[in-house]
Amino acid sequence: MAELRTQSKFLDKLKIEELLKSKRDGVLSLTDGQSAYGVPLTYMTYYDATLYLGMNPSGRKYEYLKNCKNACFTIYQTFQSPGDPQRMGWWSIILDGELSQITDPEEIKAIAEMMDKQGLFPPGLKEKFLGAILKDPDKSNFFKMKITNFGGKELPQYRPEDEVK
Repeated sequence: MAELRTQSKFLDKLKIEELLKSKRDGVLSLTDGQSAYGVPLTYMTYYDATLYLGMNPSGRKYEYLKNCKNACFTIYQTFQSPGDPQRMGWWSIILDGELSQITDPEEIKAIAEMMDKQGLFPPGLKEKFLGAILKDPDKSNFFKMKITNFGGKELPQYRPEDEVK
């Protein structure tokens, strides 16, 4: 019988933080206590063990969040090796934490400033966007996930046939 073996290795904290700061897409997983829900989502930024997200304060995600603040966010990438199309590679990061809506006007302004410094707003949009949110901060579409646990693995290069012995 064939034996599957993997040669993946754990990512260190510095590599995880580097990837979190350079990427923007992942999958947010929530539960309502009965069923799970995973949704692809772009995050705005990562700073100080916190992932900042933008999402509507309505719909299925929001209903699940009202029932359980615990969340999981997964970021990953698969790729072909540049020199050998038969070689593949991948990395993944899994973050656990507590998700909450940001309604404090000062915190909303600080996040918008962070986003602006990263070039995430087209010219003139920051003020319009911020003005709309600050009219009713309780309906803010800014959320944060305070990271309580994280980990990551990678397999920089492999041939699928080398994984089976």
